[in-house]
Amino acid sequence: MQPYSSRPVHAILQVLWDLAAIATLVVAVWLSEQVRAAIASLGGFGQQIEDAGSGFATTLSGAGDALAQVPFVGDGVAQPFRDASGSAGDLAAAGTALQQSVEALASAVGIALWLLPAMFLVLVWLVPRIRFALRAAGTAKVARTEGGRDLLALRALVGQPAARVLAVVPDPARALRTGDAAALDALATLELRAAGARQRPGRMP
Repeated sequence: MQPYSSRPVHAILQVLWDLAAIATLVVAVWLSEQVRAAIASLGGFGQQIEDAGSGFATTLSGAGDALAQVPFVGDGVAQPFRDASGSAGDLAAAGTALQQSVEALASAVGIALWLLPAMFLVLVWLVPRIRFALRAAGTAKVARTEGGRDLLALRALVGQPAARVLAVVPDPARALRTGDAAALDALATLELRAAGARQRPGRMP
């Protein structure tokens, strides 16, 4: 597989585009981690609520247990504290739930911030790069086959803009009919250059 074009200018542009795509992905991953960490830090509020609720629950439960030891009226006096302890436990559970929600949100946003650019790069960068490499390799392979020059010349006539074809061969139809070697070489070279392949007609069998 040929990753870069045989044409220097095109190859330089491909290298620059590759570097830009990689840099974009690196920045996206770094930014996603920064945003994820920033959102996750909001979970500290939930931690504070959980700690406060747990502390209140423990304190109120302890007070209720102590009051329960009072003869005759202990249970009646202790019950409000036990009820309040249960409410404090609910507050602690709410703090835990808040932490979990914030962490889930942070993870989702963090993943989205690098996944979306990555998907965009796959569509606009990776797929075209793979398509180019496959086309260049396939065209070079055709050039090495018997009759490859004629096939490439025909592909140039079919696939290349008419202006380009006429610029290298003024009468391509006549060149095909007569088997004009120079004209066929020129057309094959045009197709090879368009595909970015390194093979040249002069090196074909």
